[in-house]
Amino acid sequence: MIKNVFFWGAKYKAGIVYDLINNNKITKNTKNLSLKYIFDPNLEKPLFSSKALFTNKKEKLNDFLKKSEFFVTCIGSEYGEARYLISKELEKKKLKPLEIISKNAYIDNKKLIGKGSQLFPGSVIHFKAKIGDYCILNTCSILEHDCEIGNGVHLMPGSVVGGNVRIGNFVTVGLNATIMPKVNIGDGAFIGAGAVVTKDVGRNEIVIGNPAKFLKLSNHKVDLSFFE
Repeated sequence: MIKNVFFWGAKYKAGIVYDLINNNKITKNTKNLSLKYIFDPNLEKPLFSSKALFTNKKEKLNDFLKKSEFFVTCIGSEYGEARYLISKELEKKKLKPLEIISKNAYIDNKKLIGKGSQLFPGSVIHFKAKIGDYCILNTCSILEHDCEIGNGVHLMPGSVVGGNVRIGNFVTVGLNATIMPKVNIGDGAFIGAGAVVTKDVGRNEIVIGNPAKFLKLSNHKVDLSFFE
């Protein structure tokens, strides 16, 4: 029996996820999965091709959700809090999160991986490393041994997190950034592309450079009015 999949988001991240599902590039058997519905309030049409029905209208959203069994929240970049909170709302609608784990990802212990994970090709989760719910480990990102990261975290392509690092909720680690071992990163922080983090980063701090230095505080806002 075919299981209907719903995407929240229709930009480039969604196109990548669709390719992984449609071409059986993830660890989960995709033979009975079909992308049927897509919602994105910020687009007039998806930025990728599929046979799925699309809407940007709130009034059609509930109909899509009622007809779906699985969902993927295709929100990347620095919007980890939005990805997490929207996913929790979709759970309330009785949809199940679909894990997107590339066959080319390496995971030491799947029991330490939170629900709704998106692990792209070449990503590594090493010995005793633990991740929360609705995290993204992008292409060739590395999470080293004994690390622990919270919910809604995004490790962008090529980023490296050294051993024994603690990362809070909704943190973004930029392209090719490096976090040295035993560093603590506060909730909502943003590590700029190519930054080298050698000391703790506080809550909502944006840091850049080598060595990384404080730039400014980030401002997170999430619109959940589509569920009202």
